[in-house]
Amino acid sequence: MKYSKQRQLVLKIVKENSVHPTTDFVFEMARKVEPSISLATVYRNLKLLSNMGLIDTLETEDKRLHYDGNTNSHGHFICKKCNNIFDLKGENLIPQSLEEKGYLVRDSKCVYYGLCPKCK
Repeated sequence: MKYSKQRQLVLKIVKENSVHPTTDFVFEMARKVEPSISLATVYRNLKLLSNMGLIDTLETEDKRLHYDGNTNSHGHFICKKCNNIFDLKGENLIPQSLEEKGYLVRDSKCVYYGLCPKCK
């Protein structure tokens, strides 16, 4: 893949923001650094970075895509009321029964939906 200053900027914004930013958030942050960047460029680079496995995607109840720069194994909890996304750390995300049945899990995506403590 060819080096792209704009792609590096988009990746940096996603990796440095633990709020699981949306495309609009990334676009607004990128424009502060690179005023000429277009929304189409941000969309294209987010898709490419996701396809390459450098960032992860999450979809909230309102069907908006959010991005996660932390690609280490961890789960997420998405509140169905406020749409906030919370990282879950330390939970066993791969059921032991899969491994007991002979499956070799190489990757997983674990997302729980419900109400966060604030909205409950």
